[in-house]
Amino acid sequence: MLINSKSGLLALVALVFLVNLAETSWETKAHTGSPVSTADHRGAFVIHKLENNVVNFEFHDRTPLWAMYAYSVSYFAFLPILGVSLLVAFARRREIAPLRVLCLAVAFDYFISLPWFLLFPVPERWAYPESNAMLLSDLWSSNLIALIRPISALNNSFPSTHVSLTVVLIAVCWWFNARLRHTVTALGLTVILSTFVLGIHWLADIVAGVGVGILSLAIALRMTDTSEREALALELGYHAAPRKARQVGRLAKSPA
Repeated sequence: MLINSKSGLLALVALVFLVNLAETSWETKAHTGSPVSTADHRGAFVIHKLENNVVNFEFHDRTPLWAMYAYSVSYFAFLPILGVSLLVAFARRREIAPLRVLCLAVAFDYFISLPWFLLFPVPERWAYPESNAMLLSDLWSSNLIALIRPISALNNSFPSTHVSLTVVLIAVCWWFNARLRHTVTALGLTVILSTFVLGIHWLADIVAGVGVGILSLAIALRMTDTSEREALALELGYHAAPRKARQVGRLAKSPA
């Protein structure tokens, strides 16, 4: 079965990536007249009405340049770097459980979000004129957003995949006691914040993204708990064993 081997799990992630690529290409071609359709505007109108009294982007263009550069790096670079790094790190572990949970969570994350992309299309905040937002990263280079367009359609804003995948990465690191979990958490939080600061995602996108990430991880853990309880126990015990060994060693060396 695909999820019973590390190569199969990595192939699953690659398959999800290809499906996303095809779906984004289809959606982009479907918007032949305008990149944002009437249906997309209806979704943005609903969310804008909910957030209008809470968020004001009237002075968005006055954001300090250092913030624009920092959050652009976070949004466009940190997530792929963290994702690939964790896939490699978990693939190198002797236990399959961490990699299985991560790969399954990524797959569930996309397929839970997909119906919303198709049935409730919402354009990115900056693409809705009434929001008063701008795409801050364009002040650096418009090529940045162009780089991710093949896998992130303009009207696939709700829920935020950047946020949901970041939540998955952070949670998996803590669940399996990854060595650099504090670093992943710190960088991940800047990714989540960048989706808002750059004028890309609505608050509703971010909240929904957190929910999708948690739900995806819960399903992945449930599947792993059901099919591989021993591997999970080994994984948790693997990190405790060295500490116990050191404690025993200290006791043996201590004077009677």
